[in-house]
Amino acid sequence: MGIEAYFKQVSPSLLNKFQKYPDFFELFDDAQYLPDSPFWQDFNLDLNDPEDAKWFDEATNYVPQTLEKLKFEQPQEFAKLKSDIPAMLAEGKNVEFDIGKQWKNIHFILTGINDPTPLPFLTGKNKQDKLPAINAILGGKTIDYETDYGLLRYLTVEEVKQVSQALSKFSQTHFQQRFKLKGLESGFDNIYDVYKQLLNYYQNVADAQNAMFLYLG
Repeated sequence: MGIEAYFKQVSPSLLNKFQKYPDFFELFDDAQYLPDSPFWQDFNLDLNDPEDAKWFDEATNYVPQTLEKLKFEQPQEFAKLKSDIPAMLAEGKNVEFDIGKQWKNIHFILTGINDPTPLPFLTGKNKQDKLPAINAILGGKTIDYETDYGLLRYLTVEEVKQVSQALSKFSQTHFQQRFKLKGLESGFDNIYDVYKQLLNYYQNVADAQNAMFLYLG
């Protein structure tokens, strides 16, 4: 199926909680599968199909199962965070933003770097081609929570704003130059459209004064 890149906004107060208690991110992540989550509004699911019905039942039970696991495995932490759980679930219902499998191409176009591993900077300039370098996909500090591919990463409110502003200044000309450097000959409109979706997401999160999680899955 391939690796995809995901982004999910989070309030500064909850980010602080997850930094201290990283295992509770699982609860936040599972909340998007609750029965009343927007996730299901855009999901093509046929509950008359036994396989779809089984998956729906399993997914909508992730939250109660995770709650029981955390309560059993981390009773002291659970007691400290009990009052924060409603906020974790409410915010977690916000569907994550997924740029699909184009993330490698967009990462190169924004940074000029082919290496698909987390980079230590957020914004700057590529020394080789002298074009802007914006680490909008593989940036951020880590939290001690294992995703499918590496530790969970996050950007603070100010870092989201920094990247959002840099993306807004990354012109179509810059994009076209890097597209050629990548050696791509077709698919420009599709990749550029995904980039614009990424820009819009960053701008919306910045406007909301929220932080952001980034991860591959």
